[in-house]
Amino acid sequence: MRPTGSYSWRPIPVLGADAQCRLKTHQNAVGNVAEVIARHMGVSKGMSEAIGTAAAYHDVGKLQVPAEILCKPGRLTPEEFAVMRDHPCIGHDMLIQHVGRLAKMAASIALHHHESMDGTGYPNGLAGEAIPIEARIVGVADVYDALREDRPYRDGMTHDRAMAIILEGDERISRAKFCPKVKQVVEQHHAEIASHWRRYH
Repeated sequence: MRPTGSYSWRPIPVLGADAQCRLKTHQNAVGNVAEVIARHMGVSKGMSEAIGTAAAYHDVGKLQVPAEILCKPGRLTPEEFAVMRDHPCIGHDMLIQHVGRLAKMAASIALHHHESMDGTGYPNGLAGEAIPIEARIVGVADVYDALREDRPYRDGMTHDRAMAIILEGDERISRAKFCPKVKQVVEQHHAEIASHWRRYH
């Protein structure tokens, strides 16, 4: 399954080269990890590859977020976080303009990857199986990479620490945030996930 239409990361004037590089590294790592998770959940090889490809565009909406927010070396203010929370809808609107099943999947992932199983996510507050399975997979892959990579305001975490947060939660991430079936697969195949992640970091 291949996307029809143009899917390229064109330079955006408001972003510097460093920010563009970090976004591209993040997209590739999340796409690869999502494909591994999907495969171990029993998804067919072709569909697993499609999820991995579509997952790489989950944050495309961030290309429209001002650099001073995207790359801020510290916590976002409530106003800045409100701007950041728009990126799922922006990404969906960018991707849905393309035709084909893969483009529709990418748009769905972009829109739903910040939803939570307990209904506390955004932008639509979906819960449980109302969240598409591909978005549930990418949601975990996204947080794993976000926890492990260096950020302007903190160093990246170890694999073990990132896994503990995904499986048990912490003061910021609820234990009920992620799909139990996805968590089970991630726990069983965590070493393979770490190996694939290291290809991009």
